[in-house]
Amino acid sequence: MRNCSGLGLAAIMFLAGCGNAPAPEAQKAAPVPVAAPVEIPAGTISGQVTFEGDKPVLKPISMDAVPACAKQHPMLIESDEVIINGNGTLRNVFVHLKTGVPVKDWPMPAAPVVLDQKGCLFAPRVVALRVGQTLEIGNADTMMHNVHPLTRRNEEWNVAQPPQGDRLKKQFANPEVMIPFVCNMHPWMKAFVSVVEHPFYAVTGADGSFTFAGVPPGEYEIEAVHERFGAKTLTVSVGAREQRSVQISFRPN
Repeated sequence: MRNCSGLGLAAIMFLAGCGNAPAPEAQKAAPVPVAAPVEIPAGTISGQVTFEGDKPVLKPISMDAVPACAKQHPMLIESDEVIINGNGTLRNVFVHLKTGVPVKDWPMPAAPVVLDQKGCLFAPRVVALRVGQTLEIGNADTMMHNVHPLTRRNEEWNVAQPPQGDRLKKQFANPEVMIPFVCNMHPWMKAFVSVVEHPFYAVTGADGSFTFAGVPPGEYEIEAVHERFGAKTLTVSVGAREQRSVQISFRPN
């Protein structure tokens, strides 16, 4: 009897142990796959800025009021306000995609943009850079200059720059097109600086051309701005891997 009772107790304990065993884990649901964003191949927009008509007659620059400047130019020099290239195109035109560009973190150029003062003139006359990119302004002359941007959407500053000293380093917080830069000490000195939020911009050079590569497919408004002849705009659409060519023409005012 005693042995049977022991076996019964063992069986009861075994059943109790089985009742407390942890339940098998429920099978976890497989993660739902998320489709990766599809990169649409970009297009290219290129073109030329031409000039139609006779070139305006420009007055030579007179530096007689500042002998130290005048001695650097034995001959009177013509203003570079309007430069017509040999192929009939217009130099120093700022061209950019004014509207339609997607808002994103476009890669920032690592190098600064340099604006120099040499021979009592700004050089180059027209430059462009990105919001947040550094503009370095040098003074290669042997006399004091004064750098004064006449801003509308950015902080205005007015800084005297010693001869052959350290470069001024400035950045702009907001986009702004064709900011006039002047030197209060030498009134004939002038340059224009444009600031944009994306990489699709250019300043026309010796062949009057511009190219915007890597443009996302879409419709855009292109704006070309010249200091004397104002602004011209046109609308262009570009598709994936498409190459579009445009021409922008200016005439005398």
